[in-house]
Amino acid sequence: MAVSHANKPLKSPESLAAAQDDHLSSLKALTEKLKLETRKPSSLDWRAQLEKMLTQRRQPSGNRLGFGSIDQALEWLKKELAEMRLQDQQLACQLMHLRTDINNQRIVQTCSQHRKMLNDATFELEERDDMSDLCDTLKVIGVTKMNINSRRFSLC
Repeated sequence: MAVSHANKPLKSPESLAAAQDDHLSSLKALTEKLKLETRKPSSLDWRAQLEKMLTQRRQPSGNRLGFGSIDQALEWLKKELAEMRLQDQQLACQLMHLRTDINNQRIVQTCSQHRKMLNDATFELEERDDMSDLCDTLKVIGVTKMNINSRRFSLC
Protein backbone atom coordinates (compact mmCIF):
# COMPACT_ATOMS: atom_id res chain seq x y z
CA MET A 1 0.00 0.00 0.00
CA ALA A 2 1.39 3.41 -0.95
CA VAL A 3 1.89 6.10 1.69
CA SER A 4 1.39 9.83 1.11
CA HIS A 5 3.50 12.67 2.48
CA ALA A 6 1.12 13.20 5.40
CA ASN A 7 1.60 9.54 6.47
CA LYS A 8 -1.95 8.73 5.44
CA PRO A 9 -2.36 5.47 3.49
CA LEU A 10 -3.61 5.86 -0.07
CA LYS A 11 -6.21 3.47 -1.38
CA SER A 12 -5.05 1.08 -4.05
CA PRO A 13 -7.08 0.65 -7.25
CA GLU A 14 -8.09 -2.80 -6.03
CA SER A 15 -9.47 -1.44 -2.76
CA LEU A 16 -11.31 1.34 -4.62
CA ALA A 17 -12.87 -1.23 -6.96
CA ALA A 18 -13.81 -3.39 -3.96
CA ALA A 19 -15.35 -0.38 -2.21
CA GLN A 20 -17.37 0.48 -5.33
CA ASP A 21 -18.53 -3.13 -5.65
CA ASP A 22 -19.46 -3.09 -1.95
CA HIS A 23 -21.50 0.10 -2.38
CA LEU A 24 -23.07 -1.31 -5.53
CA SER A 25 -24.00 -4.58 -3.83
CA SER A 26 -25.47 -2.76 -0.82
CA LEU A 27 -27.43 -0.54 -3.21
CA LYS A 28 -28.72 -3.60 -5.05
CA ALA A 29 -29.75 -5.21 -1.76
CA LEU A 30 -31.59 -2.04 -0.75
CA THR A 31 -33.45 -1.87 -4.09
CA GLU A 32 -34.51 -5.50 -3.70
CA LYS A 33 -35.62 -4.88 -0.13
CA LEU A 34 -37.68 -1.85 -1.20
CA LYS A 35 -38.94 -3.74 -4.26
CA LEU A 36 -37.86 -0.96 -6.63
CA GLU A 37 -37.98 -1.49 -10.36
CA THR A 38 -36.17 0.28 -13.15
CA ARG A 39 -37.91 2.51 -15.64
CA LYS A 40 -34.89 2.55 -17.97
CA PRO A 41 -36.04 2.35 -21.61
CA SER A 42 -33.54 -0.40 -22.49
CA SER A 43 -34.78 -2.47 -19.55
CA LEU A 44 -38.35 -1.97 -20.66
CA ASP A 45 -37.32 -2.86 -24.25
CA TRP A 46 -35.59 -5.96 -22.93
CA ARG A 47 -38.69 -6.95 -20.99
CA ALA A 48 -40.84 -6.43 -24.09
CA GLN A 49 -38.44 -8.53 -26.19
CA LEU A 50 -38.45 -11.22 -23.51
CA GLU A 51 -42.25 -11.30 -23.53
CA LYS A 52 -42.16 -11.43 -27.32
CA MET A 53 -39.73 -14.36 -27.18
CA LEU A 54 -41.96 -16.16 -24.69
CA THR A 55 -44.99 -15.75 -26.95
CA GLN A 56 -42.95 -16.91 -29.95
CA ARG A 57 -41.90 -20.04 -28.04
CA ARG A 58 -45.55 -20.97 -27.82
CA GLN A 59 -45.86 -20.57 -31.58
CA PRO A 60 -43.77 -22.76 -33.86
CA SER A 61 -41.31 -20.72 -35.91
CA GLY A 62 -37.80 -21.01 -37.30
CA ASN A 63 -36.30 -18.44 -34.87
CA ARG A 64 -37.52 -18.92 -31.31
CA LEU A 65 -35.34 -16.26 -29.65
CA GLY A 66 -36.36 -13.22 -31.72
CA PHE A 67 -32.74 -12.59 -32.77
CA GLY A 68 -30.90 -13.59 -35.93
CA SER A 69 -28.68 -15.97 -33.99
CA ILE A 70 -27.55 -16.88 -30.51
CA ASP A 71 -24.42 -14.77 -31.04
CA GLN A 72 -26.55 -11.69 -31.80
CA ALA A 73 -28.63 -12.30 -28.68
CA LEU A 74 -25.49 -12.67 -26.57
CA GLU A 75 -23.95 -9.50 -28.00
CA TRP A 76 -27.15 -7.55 -27.30
CA LEU A 77 -27.25 -8.94 -23.78
CA LYS A 78 -23.57 -8.06 -23.18
CA LYS A 79 -24.18 -4.52 -24.42
CA GLU A 80 -27.22 -4.11 -22.19
CA LEU A 81 -25.41 -5.49 -19.15
CA ALA A 82 -22.45 -3.17 -19.73
CA GLU A 83 -24.79 -0.17 -19.97
CA MET A 84 -26.63 -1.23 -16.83
CA ARG A 85 -23.35 -1.73 -14.95
CA LEU A 86 -22.21 1.74 -15.98
CA GLN A 87 -25.49 3.27 -14.85
CA ASP A 88 -25.31 1.35 -11.57
CA GLN A 89 -21.82 2.73 -10.96
CA GLN A 90 -22.99 6.27 -11.78
CA LEU A 91 -25.93 5.94 -9.40
CA ALA A 92 -23.72 4.55 -6.65
CA CYS A 93 -21.34 7.47 -7.20
CA GLN A 94 -24.24 9.95 -7.03
CA LEU A 95 -25.46 8.36 -3.81
CA MET A 96 -21.98 8.62 -2.30
CA HIS A 97 -21.83 12.31 -3.27
CA LEU A 98 -25.26 12.86 -1.70
CA ARG A 99 -24.07 11.12 1.45
CA THR A 100 -21.02 13.40 1.56
CA ASP A 101 -23.21 16.48 1.05
CA ILE A 102 -25.54 15.38 3.85
CA ASN A 103 -22.61 14.84 6.20
CA ASN A 104 -21.20 18.27 5.29
CA GLN A 105 -24.58 19.87 6.01
CA ARG A 106 -24.67 18.10 9.38
CA ILE A 107 -21.23 19.48 10.19
CA VAL A 108 -22.27 23.01 9.20
CA GLN A 109 -25.42 22.74 11.31
CA THR A 110 -23.47 21.43 14.30
CA CYS A 111 -20.93 24.25 13.97
CA SER A 112 -23.76 26.78 13.83
CA GLN A 113 -25.33 25.32 16.97
CA HIS A 114 -22.00 25.38 18.80
CA ARG A 115 -21.40 28.98 17.69
CA LYS A 116 -24.83 29.93 19.07
CA MET A 117 -24.07 28.19 22.37
CA LEU A 118 -20.74 30.02 22.63
CA ASN A 119 -22.43 33.34 21.89
CA ASP A 120 -25.04 32.64 24.57
CA ALA A 121 -22.35 31.72 27.10
CA THR A 122 -20.37 34.88 26.24
CA PHE A 123 -23.49 37.02 26.64
CA GLU A 124 -24.22 35.38 30.00
CA LEU A 125 -20.68 36.07 31.22
CA GLU A 126 -20.89 39.69 30.09
CA GLU A 127 -24.26 39.99 31.86
CA ARG A 128 -22.71 38.59 35.06
CA ASP A 129 -19.91 41.15 34.83
CA ASP A 130 -22.48 43.93 34.45
CA MET A 131 -24.45 42.55 37.41
CA SER A 132 -21.32 42.38 39.56
CA ASP A 133 -20.65 46.08 38.75
CA LEU A 134 -24.24 46.86 39.80
CA CYS A 135 -23.85 44.86 43.02
CA ASP A 136 -20.63 46.72 43.82
CA THR A 137 -22.42 50.04 43.27
CA LEU A 138 -25.32 48.97 45.53
CA LYS A 139 -22.88 47.93 48.26
CA VAL A 140 -21.24 51.34 48.09
CA ILE A 141 -24.54 53.08 48.78
CA GLY A 142 -25.36 50.67 51.62
CA VAL A 143 -27.67 48.12 50.01
CA THR A 144 -26.95 44.63 51.24
CA LYS A 145 -28.66 41.31 50.81
CA MET A 146 -29.95 41.60 54.37
CA ASN A 147 -31.47 45.04 53.67
CA ILE A 148 -33.33 43.77 50.65
CA ASN A 149 -34.50 40.55 52.35
CA SER A 150 -35.77 42.32 55.44
CA ARG A 151 -37.38 45.11 53.32
CA ARG A 152 -35.64 47.86 55.23
CA PHE A 153 -34.36 49.54 52.11
CA SER A 154 -36.43 51.43 49.61
CA LEU A 155 -35.46 53.43 46.56
CA CYS A 156 -37.95 56.22 47.30
